[in-house]
Amino acid sequence: MKFPPFGYLRPTGLPEACEMLAEEGARPLGGGQSLLPLMALRLARPRTLVDLGALEELVGTSRSVSAGEEVLEIGAMTTLSAVEHDRTACSAVPLLSRIVRFIGHPAIRHRGTLGGSIAHADPAAELPAACIALDASASIASRRGSRSERVEALVTGPYQTSLREDELVTGLCFPIRPGRRTGVWEVAPRPGDFALAGAICVVYPEHSGPAGAAVTFFGVQAKPSRVTLDVEGAAGEGGGRYFQDLADSLEGVLEDGHADDRFRRRLAAVAARRAFAAARGCPPEVGA
Repeated sequence: MKFPPFGYLRPTGLPEACEMLAEEGARPLGGGQSLLPLMALRLARPRTLVDLGALEELVGTSRSVSAGEEVLEIGAMTTLSAVEHDRTACSAVPLLSRIVRFIGHPAIRHRGTLGGSIAHADPAAELPAACIALDASASIASRRGSRSERVEALVTGPYQTSLREDELVTGLCFPIRPGRRTGVWEVAPRPGDFALAGAICVVYPEHSGPAGAAVTFFGVQAKPSRVTLDVEGAAGEGGGRYFQDLADSLEGVLEDGHADDRFRRRLAAVAARRAFAAARGCPPEVGA
């Protein structure tokens, strides 16, 4: 299929990019793994593409202290493949490198970016769910200034966010919480396909964060949803029934040609139970 007509701009700095995105009909172009196929299908018709590939300030990982808490910061133009193999990211928040391996295929991960995945907000995508599970925040910029918003609030629905048309995700900030344990599991038709149902479980240490554990579902509802777990109930002999009841309590479960309501709830229960088991068996995060 042919692309619709569009203009093309390639800024060399963030202020210049923000000015370009303020023009009507402008859209940012990161790795292009979501936007370009939509354009080829004529489902997206931006007037101008603003290519962010030259913005080196939006690439890379670092550890810092914010509001008294150690955090991992990742630039929005950092590719998924780079995160998968980045030692700083792997040591600070191990879940990121593990979950990136579920995303598409190596060729997609070499081009796809963190910021693009968050802004696209596919309900079956792994990265927005991981950000919600890990209490991550997104840094956002426009020519009006900058702001920060938790990803859980930023993603408002299927392919929908609270971003204004001229706003750009510039980075992600993940709290580093020593002692936290994480696990992920998903069910997909084939490796690299979008998940029919997936779950990310976080088991918190007693001295940090909320008590107990939480599971974040993706590919199940219109947006990822986080649910608190009763650790004793989840780990007990009736754990299978507990997770099925949890999945049955979810509202607005998606139905499509791959799975109806009942089947997707069953998959969600299996994914959550296995993610919980993986988290309990995972070594605790060590922090610095």
